[in-house]
This record gives sequence, C-alpha cells and structure tokens, in this order.
Amino acid sequence: MKKLNRIIVGIDISEKSDNVLKRALIMAKENKAELFIVHAVSTPWLSIPSYFGSKDIVIDIEGIKKTIEKKIKAFESKVSCFVFVKEGDADDVLLYAAKLHLADMIVLGAHSKTKGRKRFLGTTVQKVAHKSHLPVLIVKNPAKQPYKNIVAPTDFNMQSKQSILFAKDISPRSKINIVNAFETLYIIDGPYTAVGSDLSEYNTVARSCAKKDMKRFIKDVSEKSGKIIDGEFNAKTELVKYINKNPFDLVVVGSRGTAGLNALLGSVATYILRETKSDVLVYVPVD
Repeated sequence: MKKLNRIIVGIDISEKSDNVLKRALIMAKENKAELFIVHAVSTPWLSIPSYFGSKDIVIDIEGIKKTIEKKIKAFESKVSCFVFVKEGDADDVLLYAAKLHLADMIVLGAHSKTKGRKRFLGTTVQKVAHKSHLPVLIVKNPAKQPYKNIVAPTDFNMQSKQSILFAKDISPRSKINIVNAFETLYIIDGPYTAVGSDLSEYNTVARSCAKKDMKRFIKDVSEKSGKIIDGEFNAKTELVKYINKNPFDLVVVGSRGTAGLNALLGSVATYILRETKSDVLVYVPVD
C-alpha cells in the first residue's frame, strides 16, 4: 500500500486557488499527510538594479505568506501545513520543493489566464506534468468532500494498473469505475474500401478480446467489474463523452515516464487530461 506522507500544493493568492488549497487539505486530512504549500513569485526584470535611475521592485514575501496562512486558518483544517513563498519560475520552484521535502504527490490547479478557453491547461501544469517524477493531481472543480466516484480509463497496460492501485490507496472509500474503449471498423464507400474483409466478425472478436482482457485486469486490481464501450471511429473522443456525461469527480490516468508530455501520457491520456470536466490524477511512476 502506497501512503501519502507529504503533499506539495502549488497555489497563487487568487480566489481560484482556493479550490486547489481545499482539495489539497482534504487529501492531506484523508491520508494523515503533511501539506507543503508553495507560492512562486516571478521576479520581473525591472527588479534588477539599473544604472538609469529605475527603482528596485520589492516583493512582499511575508505579506503573501500571511495571506496564505489566513486562507488556511479560514478553512479550519487540522492538517499540518508549512507555507513557502519563493522567487522563481513556478514549475522550477514546485519541482525543487517536491524533491527537497521528499513529496509523494503534487497538487495544482488547471485554471489558465487565457480567456474563453475553460479547458486550456495552464503552462505551469503542463511543465510540471512534463518534468515531474511524482503523481500530479490537477484540480478543475470546487472541493467539498473526498473523492467518491473515480473513473479509470485503461488500455490494460502496467501503467494503468499502477495508477488504479495508487488511486485505491490514497482514496480508499471511493468507487473505482474501470472503462475501456475499443475501436471498431466500419465499411466506408470509396476507392479505399477493403474488399473481402468481414468487419462485423472483426468487431465481434475485438469486443470479445476486450472483455477477456478486462476480466483479467479487474482481478489484478482487486475490483469486481469493468465497462467496455464501443470506441467507434475514435476511442479517445468516445471516452471523453462517456466521462463527461457521468458524475465522476476524478479521472485517473497512467503515464509511461517523463520523456515529454505526449510520450508521458500517450495521445489518448493527453486528450482526456485536456478535455474532461473532472479533476485528473496523472500517475507518474516514481523513480
């Protein structure tokens, strides 16, 4: 069983970050973990001493720290919290803090300053997911209670198995919904139509194989059932439709390592991360 002992949470001092802080506090309380709250302050170039008469820009680090501590106190949480305000790029500050404090997970908000792009992931989230050697929880929604209804899309590989086992460890009271989408073939009229292929038989076999794989998989992760859905022409879009139309509060995806965001997650998982409405836990195998 994997325990969460230390959680790094990256926040700013905006109202949007309250959801991230609340979720991190809930996760820490549920796992009896310590919370290391990190706020990164980007040092503007104007703060560099100038020979042309410009003044240094003073960053009120203590003031920011007190604001964050006030937020924590307002939530009346009994979690052990440590607040750090550091100058530097947010992704570098967070990853350094995670390494320094021997963290087990990183929690971030998905919000972006880009208007009109509700599901657009902020650059800090993308960079941390790209570079992290730890599981990363990406918060998209208000946090009111521990996760209850988790969905875990799977292709039956080892990374998927590890991500589900991790989710079961850190959220033991949640229901885990395992789902696989297999792509089917359809006859399309045109010059490239396959001749002599029994597509109906192929699809029947594909579904049968998926069911057998699911049966073995759910046994490996100690679950009772899993769902197979028709991925039609595009499995990832059908998966997202399925996730978004159901009341899941967390999506769990497994990664393949830290060799770039697309290689890290795979194209399907990257699409799920970007397009789903639910919070997303990206499980990165710990080195």
